[in-house]
Amino acid sequence: MIQQETAARIWNAYMEIAAGEKLLKDMEEAGKWEHDKTAPTLKDAFGHRQHLQLGIPIGDNGHRLLEVSPVLGQSMIRAHIAQKQKELVEANEMARVELDVPAAPPVTGPLAQATPRQQSAEEA
Repeated sequence: MIQQETAARIWNAYMEIAAGEKLLKDMEEAGKWEHDKTAPTLKDAFGHRQHLQLGIPIGDNGHRLLEVSPVLGQSMIRAHIAQKQKELVEANEMARVELDVPAAPPVTGPLAQATPRQQSAEEA
């Protein structure tokens, strides 16, 4: 049976990948209409054009970078997706181990049923 922690790692990786891909798609859609003044863009609640922000929440003393370029933002999102895909591969391998799925197909043929003593006698 798969451990709860492994299942959670798989689920979290899938969710982060989906969220990252949606962000990239939304950014691409907003960028397509950059020349059209009536098209949706990255704006705040007051309708002012906004740049991306990068923040690190640490209690009351969070840190933020303002005016992060969309190109840099897209690069960070792509790197995050790649990292989560790597974690997903690792979590899937762990799940495979936990399920005791053999990595290679079983050996068939006459040597598969022979004991180690019989194998060494046959080789000699």
